[in-house]
Amino acid sequence: MSTLQEYISVIGCFQGILLFGLLIADTRMTTASRILGCLCLVIAFVFLMPFLLVNAHNIIVARLVGWIFFIPASAGALCYLFCRTALLNHALSARDLLLFVPWVLCYALTLDFVIGAPREMAEWASGAKAQTWRLQAGELLLFAQAFGYPFFTIRMIWQYGRCASDTLADYNPLVFRWLLILQLLTLVVWVFKGLPALTASPVFLSDLGNICLVLLVYMIAMMQWRNPQLFTIPSLSVEQHKKTRTSTKQTSGELDPQIRADLFTTVKEQMETKCLYLDHDLTLFSLAEATGLSKHHLSEVLNRHAGKNFYEFVNSYRVDYAKRRLVEDIAAKVLDIAIESGFSSKTTFNVIFKQFTGQTPTQYRAEGAINDQT
Repeated sequence: MSTLQEYISVIGCFQGILLFGLLIADTRMTTASRILGCLCLVIAFVFLMPFLLVNAHNIIVARLVGWIFFIPASAGALCYLFCRTALLNHALSARDLLLFVPWVLCYALTLDFVIGAPREMAEWASGAKAQTWRLQAGELLLFAQAFGYPFFTIRMIWQYGRCASDTLADYNPLVFRWLLILQLLTLVVWVFKGLPALTASPVFLSDLGNICLVLLVYMIAMMQWRNPQLFTIPSLSVEQHKKTRTSTKQTSGELDPQIRADLFTTVKEQMETKCLYLDHDLTLFSLAEATGLSKHHLSEVLNRHAGKNFYEFVNSYRVDYAKRRLVEDIAAKVLDIAIESGFSSKTTFNVIFKQFTGQTPTQYRAEGAINDQT
């Protein structure tokens, strides 16, 4: 093992164990935080493996290699559960254990080697050719979950992102982008680590994968430890969204274009006269109740007539309101204007304001002041 590999392994293993302790023991932590802590521990075992393989001539260490080798096969399921639980603040259920079936199968296929032939198992883990189809199947399962679960998780994040934009206005859209980037980079890491194992690619690619793994997961873990609710989207309910989609399918036909136009006029009047957009708890469901429309018809009116989803429709009002307040009241704090405009936090306000205007609120205010002077 090279000096670089030693440094990477020591740092990765130490940080993984440390973050596991922080995310598990801290009373501020959520269920998602603790799942992420378990993922950090799994990655710590990944970095511990090179040290074990170097000393695999010892029978005790060789037995440890057999038990630890397949632990990374649980990483995909843990990452999926972290993303889902973080977004929804969702409780775990017994059904979630099914996600760990590939991990259990890895051990089921190789248990006789782990128990009865630990040195042969350690030699195979070091890169020797698999002697039986069961070892080959175990390795395939290991990499199958490594590449399969990120795609599964990306699909889930994309669906939840659509759910949020269809039904919510007050949320930070960057949360979904961060989680998608996490999954895409996870795929890159496994490509770097898998190529040397499955092909004749240079071994340094595995080292590069380990470096990416340290920077990627541990950075997310530190962010989660500092803010346990960082990735949570308040009011996001996939069950409620599924009910809306079901009712949409059950509703026969579409509204007449003229009826859609009339209904949109009614919705706009209600939004503008009652300033409904200033309520940071406003959702598609509450706006439907306020305007006397069904959720399905309101969604159809916004999408088919206005060409906007709920998120875009409501936040266009909020941003316009905030733009006026930023210029009219120079002394008012940005946070106060954000809350007054219907946003629940300054962070969400900054992200959405820049998304709609291309500027931060501070930049917009400064440019308005310059224009007034000229």
